[in-house]
Amino acid sequence: MNLLYRLLATKKDITLTIIRVTLGIVILPHGAQKLLGSFGGYGFDGTMGFMTGQLGIPSIFAFLAIIAESFGALGLILGLFTRVAALGIFATMLVAALLVHLPGGFFAPNGIEYFILTFGLAIPVILKGAGSFSLDDLISSKLEK
Repeated sequence: MNLLYRLLATKKDITLTIIRVTLGIVILPHGAQKLLGSFGGYGFDGTMGFMTGQLGIPSIFAFLAIIAESFGALGLILGLFTRVAALGIFATMLVAALLVHLPGGFFAPNGIEYFILTFGLAIPVILKGAGSFSLDDLISSKLEK
């Protein structure tokens, strides 16, 4: 089978749908803060400046983090290229947890507990796919024929 089919293929599983949509809904406002300046965020330029300046993250990785949190969250909600979206979010959250939040300990608001939850939601989606009611399922069923 071709690579695109294997990337998109998923079982019609409502549990995966719930996990995928939940992660997308939780991450989307964070992406909107970084990309658009919504919800009190700094927008694209401000976020790039913070990530590259204060955190010392190379600009390509800062850009990819903004894309992962905004378009990746939309991808999760729609179930489109879900594994890629979940992997991008996982990677972004891992870097944020290690570089910024680990010194804050375990508990929110500055600790890593939120990040552990995002990992627990992202990993099943990376491994198993989008589940029911996803564009991935629709596309992969067409590719299968």
